[in-house]
Amino acid sequence: MDMSDTPPASEKPIRLILIEDHADFRESVSMVLERRGGYECVGGFSTMEDALEALRGGLEADLVLSDLGLPGMSGIAGIRKIRALLPEARVLVLTAFTDKAKVFAALEAGAHGYLVKAGSAARLLETLEEVLAGGTPLDPKIAGMILQTFRQLSPIPEAGELSPREREVLQLSAKGLARKEIAAELELSEHSVTEYIKRSFDKLHVRSLPAAVSEAIRRGFLDLS
Repeated sequence: MDMSDTPPASEKPIRLILIEDHADFRESVSMVLERRGGYECVGGFSTMEDALEALRGGLEADLVLSDLGLPGMSGIAGIRKIRALLPEARVLVLTAFTDKAKVFAALEAGAHGYLVKAGSAARLLETLEEVLAGGTPLDPKIAGMILQTFRQLSPIPEAGELSPREREVLQLSAKGLARKEIAAELELSEHSVTEYIKRSFDKLHVRSLPAAVSEAIRRGFLDLS
């Protein structure tokens, strides 16, 4: 798989924890990140219980990648505990599950993003960078599911309108495009895309991209045709 040679913009490596019960997959992800550079895997665990024990023992990390279907405690139950133990860390779901209940439960538990395992190494790296930059990336399949879920909801009138550009950015986010892709599509800088998203958050009174997309759909700001 082709990967960029440029590591994440940081002098210190990003400390990463992997929670995945398939050892081969853990090793594969670790290998991709080692080749990329800029990441340090400080812990690999096959169960959520082992990961939480290590965190309670003082293990620290900037980023946590977790599966949902784990033996013992589920990933969804563990995400809430991880967020409590590592409030500053970003948590990304990396799983094979795409059913609606698990997706919404994981996001509600506090996951900062949701990626399906079938994606490429390049997509994983791009998603990690977006999470670390403060984004809430969603796998395209998941973004489509969220759109479908809210398609039947009646729009809720609201005085605070999104600008045409803010709507465009959220529309493309809802389709699963990453910030870099949105910037290219709209011929904007990634910084401008981030600013439009932040303004949308303020106007919609939300703090995450999935919530912004959902709220914009509820208010009738996005075209679902």
